[in-house]
Amino acid sequence: MKWDERRVKIVEELRKQGINPYPQKYEITHTIVEIKKIASERNDKPQDPFMFDISTAGRVANIRRHGKISFVDIFDEGEKLQLQLRVNELGEKYDKFFEIVDRGDIIGVKGDLLYTIKGELTLRIKDYTMLAKSLIEPPDWSKLSPEFRYAHRYVDFLYNDNARKAMETRFLIIRLIREYLYSKGFIEVETPILQPVYGGALAKPFKSHVNYLDEDWYLRISLELYLKRFIVGGFNKVFEIGKVFRNEDIDVTHNPEFTLMELYWAYADYNDIMRLTEDMLQYVVKSIFHDTKIKYTISGKDYEIDFSQFKKVTIYDALSEALGKNVENVSDEELKNLMDKYGLKPRGNMYIRGLMIEKLFDKLVEPNLIQPTFILDYPIETTPLCKPHRSKPGLVERFELFIAGMELANAYTELNDPILQDKLFKQEQEMFRRGDEEAHPYDVDFVRALSYGMPPTGGLGIGIDRLVMLLTNNYSIKEVIPFPMLSSKIIEED
Repeated sequence: MKWDERRVKIVEELRKQGINPYPQKYEITHTIVEIKKIASERNDKPQDPFMFDISTAGRVANIRRHGKISFVDIFDEGEKLQLQLRVNELGEKYDKFFEIVDRGDIIGVKGDLLYTIKGELTLRIKDYTMLAKSLIEPPDWSKLSPEFRYAHRYVDFLYNDNARKAMETRFLIIRLIREYLYSKGFIEVETPILQPVYGGALAKPFKSHVNYLDEDWYLRISLELYLKRFIVGGFNKVFEIGKVFRNEDIDVTHNPEFTLMELYWAYADYNDIMRLTEDMLQYVVKSIFHDTKIKYTISGKDYEIDFSQFKKVTIYDALSEALGKNVENVSDEELKNLMDKYGLKPRGNMYIRGLMIEKLFDKLVEPNLIQPTFILDYPIETTPLCKPHRSKPGLVERFELFIAGMELANAYTELNDPILQDKLFKQEQEMFRRGDEEAHPYDVDFVRALSYGMPPTGGLGIGIDRLVMLLTNNYSIKEVIPFPMLSSKIIEED
């Protein structure tokens, strides 16, 4: 590790003087956030002290030395406070401050609160304590690459207000989703992260080995199958917000580790789930923005997205409009030619009609769905876990929600027929044998659970990271994941 040699020498000198540059504790009477809140409630800005013997702490941002009176900015929890240092109060410790304190150091300070002539809230300090000596010079933020920021997020959060605010909004969104679901009678539950059979989505898993059992297990790719076991077990409204893992692409909308919210509601169908999704997202957006409209930028163009209205259209109607003709009248051969034209690879190199329709929709329609849009009634081949449509043969009762050209949610009227589930799992196994690495594995215990009887159920999955992207106006998923996946070579670079 490359440290600043001068700063290391300061640490050594402090220790020789019997001063611990990394003490165990510091008593704080008020945080900077609390100080600024108290001051904001006053109607005046007195230049004489109005709060005395305040102890607070923060990281040094700027040092401005001017003879016998100097100023230092410290910050904590995203808030800044100006310190005033005077020889009158500090005596010999005045010059000592500038010998041992640098930008980036964390210090504790004690003093009296006042306003300067220019109206700046200021703590006139009487004493200070080194709490953590920074051994690395704070970076010039304007020159940092995105890769450095993502690899060293702790620095990003310190010096990049946008990064910090994105995280604060992320955690607020998660809290609001929980609040909403609690208010609707849902119970938050937990499901295993390591699983003997991965399932609930079509994706490549991460594999691990359990030494004690001498078995290969998998990191979960979804929350679905264990949440449905809760439904079988008599828990009628359940949800989980948790990490899932898919051994796939890393790009602006994908990260191999991401956060998913899934819920399941007994005796409901995908129509009920659609209404709940709309209501929940409106609750979250209104709580944050006090409005149903937000701004989102796509490729340099600003859009106003309105959460007060959600469009509904079937996947067949949406694709037909994009093609300029009814897709039901398009032959399998024509669909195959369109796949080839747009460079789309079929699942497992098998040109299956329903899967081709989904692929072409993803290519031709999805990027243009800017306003909140529910796409309904997918071909049955697209999912082995969804109930067949009650009135449209060959389709399933499934919807996906698209906003700003991104898939945000996926929902089903859940399949609860164990005989059909057994058949569809076996078809997926055949797809796997024919080269489809993302085919759904056969889960014997899940079929057994369904065989005990699962009530009619509606289910929903929402990608938390993409929702945060949308509500923070970020184009890259790396901006909204606290610690996105990067090559270890990048992380270890000094």
